[in-house]
Amino acid sequence: MTVKRIAAALVGIGLLASPGHARAEEITIGFTAALSGDFAAFGLNMRKGLDLAVAELNKKGGATYRIDAVDDRGEAREGVLIAQRFCSDKNVDVVMGYSFSSIALAAMPVFTECKLPVLASAVTSPALSNVSPYFRRNVLTDAVQGAMAGAYAARTLGLKSIYVLNQQDDYGIGIAKSFSEAAEKGGAKVVGSESYLLGAKDFRTLLTKVRAARPEAIFIGGFYTEAAKIAEQARALGIKAQILSTDGALNVDLVKLGRDAVEGMIVYGMFDPAVATPATEAFLSAYKAAYKEDPSAWAALGYDAGMTLGAAADLAAKDGPVTRESLNAAFGKLKDVPGVTGPTSFAPSGDRAGALYFLAVKDGKFGLAPKQP
Repeated sequence: MTVKRIAAALVGIGLLASPGHARAEEITIGFTAALSGDFAAFGLNMRKGLDLAVAELNKKGGATYRIDAVDDRGEAREGVLIAQRFCSDKNVDVVMGYSFSSIALAAMPVFTECKLPVLASAVTSPALSNVSPYFRRNVLTDAVQGAMAGAYAARTLGLKSIYVLNQQDDYGIGIAKSFSEAAEKGGAKVVGSESYLLGAKDFRTLLTKVRAARPEAIFIGGFYTEAAKIAEQARALGIKAQILSTDGALNVDLVKLGRDAVEGMIVYGMFDPAVATPATEAFLSAYKAAYKEDPSAWAALGYDAGMTLGAAADLAAKDGPVTRESLNAAFGKLKDVPGVTGPTSFAPSGDRAGALYFLAVKDGKFGLAPKQP
């Protein structure tokens, strides 16, 4: 924050003390996510949403915002190195982004040490709840989302037998556990469960077990890349079960990769352009004008994170210069900041409350599933 610190120093010696002279504030966002590789869609979409928010905030006048973006390539070691870089750069006031919970978990001790606030938009592991007084996220946790999805499958859809597949990592394991517990509590039976490695391409051995169990539905606790392949190979093996998956599969690339095999598949998320409301119309129009495409849930969460930062910066500025500490304190005081994914407030754990939409693929596009909770 070079500009603001110079301004603060000048105030201290009386050079900017004249009435009506506005203090210049420059807020630097350290943005990090997987911006390349198989899972780049999450990070790139978050960045697009954040860019849109920053453009709007800069049009308002007052504080100016800039982004320093770094690709963590989905590697925990990179995440720690990037955290050290952001911490040592005194211009960086807040960190945003994060595609993977494991990378955020590895980085948080570094951010806690240097007291640099983090507002993440795509990391859902319950292990991040209460991880640090400097961590917050505007996406629901796996425990919350999995429980909502499990209850939806059993109670809303009335499914009685479900086979659970999940990727072998914190995200997949956590979501599968929460889903299974809620589904069984709702009256369904989990007739089998199997894990697979992220990046796997051949699921026929797993799916042969699924076919033998004859479930009404398959729940895939994983990302769009593997979910598309699982759906494609399941249909090729003659499995006609209803396929359900997560917000990690809510991506246009799911349809591009899975084509006809994902038709009828149901996923969940906190936002989709198919669910247009008066509160989202301006965002949808601005995003389409900027990028010539519809926004994903990750773009919407990135946008809301940016606008939440703007609200926190405005609140912090009421008491003096905007610093890492004053921003962090302001995040804790925010209440119901309006957004396209709903209002944002943070619990002391750093988590956010909210609701999910359930969406189905129909004619190659996501739309509201016929049955909602």
